Amino acid sequence: MTALKRILCGTDLSPASGPAWEFAQRLALATRAELLLLHVVPVIPVSMEGGFDPRTYQRLMKDGRMEAVAACDRLVASVVDRSLRVAVRTEDGPAAARILAVADSEGADLVVLGTHGRTGLSRLLVGSVAEHVVQLASCPVVTVRPLPGLAGSAGRPLARIMYPTDFSPASRKAWPWVKALAEVTGADVDLLHVLLEVVPDRHVDPAFLARAAEAIREDAQKSGDQFLAICGFPRDRIHVHLAHGVEADQIAHLAQARGADLIVMGTHGRTGLLRLALGSVTRRVLHAAPRPVLTVGPGITSEGRA
Repeated sequence: MTALKRILCGTDLSPASGPAWEFAQRLALATRAELLLLHVVPVIPVSMEGGFDPRTYQRLMKDGRMEAVAACDRLVASVVDRSLRVAVRTEDGPAAARILAVADSEGADLVVLGTHGRTGLSRLLVGSVAEHVVQLASCPVVTVRPLPGLAGSAGRPLARIMYPTDFSPASRKAWPWVKALAEVTGADVDLLHVLLEVVPDRHVDPAFLARAAEAIREDAQKSGDQFLAICGFPRDRIHVHLAHGVEADQIAHLAQARGADLIVMGTHGRTGLLRLALGSVTRRVLHAAPRPVLTVGPGITSEGRA
């Protein structure tokens, strides 16, 4: 993987996006990448039954842009290290579309976005800006939930990276990012593989089920050993964990227990409407992870772009 040269951090200037700005600084400090802070000014909705005259509408949009620029300037002034190179850009239009377009036009190697941490039914609704960017971006995307433990973390180095994997080609695409970030930061790596479960069945001999479960564990251990032999990373800095249970739950649990600073995982790249289907492991992790999550889509190469 080539070194990170430019990190785009999208912000809606709400408190929920603050942790993403802090984490973007952590990554930029570790990699010496340039930071591009982007705010997309939302279009003011106009009712079909009446609304603003064109002059008033233009004035309101202009005021919104000026307020956004001032708020972005305050964020830039708050950086923890004055040696960071920071640029600011404001755009108008649909947020996800403009973030994707700017990431491409500016040659961003990584996009960092905050999520609003909704709970209940609203967290299952398709359409959030972060999810659209994760699904469609041509470079990896880091999503950062508004968690209390991330406040004031901008100056802290990355010490531990978690790498969930099922050893598939899709999950292996994330490894170059894990390796590169761990090498530049000196972080340790926790590799997690969640074992397939053997479902109890009263019509099946329990001894057979036990042998099947043991075979699954042995195969996973073998895959892990093969991976370690070719991963090109110091063996004493990578820790392998085999777990039982629901994948997303186990990822969140181990990230919390091990104090991971970042979760890095590949996505399986479904196409069409399936890309928007509820229930994927990646989507559940994005909504529940106690740490920032870096996702690498299937079309993204080890050089960083699709």
